[in-house]
Order: sequence, then structure tokens, then C-alpha cells
Amino acid sequence: MGTRTLLCGVGGLSDDLGTRLRTRGHVVGSVDPSLLVVRSDAGAAVDAVAASLGAFDLVVHVLAAPDGPTPLVDLATGAWVAACEDPMVGALHLLQACRPHLGSGSRVVHVVPTSAMGGAPGFAATATAAEGIRALNKSVARQWGPDGITTTVVAVAPELLLGPAASSSGGALSGPALGHTGRVDDLAGIIDVLTSPDAAFTTGSTIVADGGTWMAP
Repeated sequence: MGTRTLLCGVGGLSDDLGTRLRTRGHVVGSVDPSLLVVRSDAGAAVDAVAASLGAFDLVVHVLAAPDGPTPLVDLATGAWVAACEDPMVGALHLLQACRPHLGSGSRVVHVVPTSAMGGAPGFAATATAAEGIRALNKSVARQWGPDGITTTVVAVAPELLLGPAASSSGGALSGPALGHTGRVDDLAGIIDVLTSPDAAFTTGSTIVADGGTWMAP
């Protein structure tokens, strides 16, 4: 069996990523992020995938994107909860549900936009969720590291996850050094490399995968 991967996400990026990972030899089981808000539902969904895959070598959580941008002054409380608080709660519940199915050599990857680095007008809630999940990823790295479980955040160009309305090109000092901000194939390649034992000595870090647009430390 190939790399046993649990993929949690919804929409084009998540669907394409699953396809690309399968072509790289991953055996992929999926969980809909809408099932993560209630912890018992998250546990049942993850256990169902584990029943077919067994223990997970890799867990990939793609941050859910809102339908489109909303000006900050027009952001209603319900929209904030849906775009910020629910995804962070879901990320927590996913980790809690996955823990019994992870062992030494397993890796957890969170895919978020670089919005918090460069700003994405209209996506304040999503940017806040991304930073919260990055902090959660670091805490998991600290707590589960002694058990051989590693974590990584892969920060992609906002337009890859949120769509053209969130393009980072207007705020960057210059265009991407590599000529484009990244495609699903690029993301799948990075995630695949992270599953290698040769990458096992990195954890809790953020890899910015946007073609060299935001060269932040």
C-alpha cells in the first residue's frame, strides 16, 4: 500500500490535490470539513476512513474558503463564525480524532493562504483562521514530537486557495521570483516530499509555497 493519506477539504483545490496525490502513490481517504464542527461527528468520520486505510501516514487539512470577499465593515457575526471560528474548531477536532490513528513517522500538514503575511482585502476572517491554525500546528509539533509525529504548515498564494479575488499580486513588492505563484501540482509535490523519512527532522515550521512572492522568514 502507498502513503495512507487522510485529506480534509472541500472545493476545487482539495479535489485536485487528492487527484495529484493519488498519482504519486498515495491512498487517499477524504473527510468533509462540514463534519468537523461537532467533535463526535469528526470522530465518526475519521474512524470510518481509518477502517479502510488503517493508520495514517499523512493528514492534510486544507483550510475551507468562504464564497467570496466581504468588506470588513460589512462582515456579520455569523459570517465571521463560519469563516474563522468554525474552521479553527474543525482543525482542533480533526487532530483530536486523528491522534489514535497516528504513529511514529506520521505527519500532519495544514494548507493555508499567505493572507496574514501580505493581507487579502475581504478575507479578514480567513486570514485570522489561518494564523490560529498555524499556532495550533506548532503546539501539536511540541506535544506529539516525542512520539515521532511531525507537522508542517504549507502557506500558498491566496488566489490558489481563495480564488482570483484574493490575489496577492497587488500587495507584493514584485512578482513571484519563479514566474508564477504556484499550482496544485507544485503543492502536491511539496506535500509528497514531506512524507519522506528524509524530511522527518523538520516540524512545526511554515513552508511558504507561492513561487517566491512573500519571502518572509
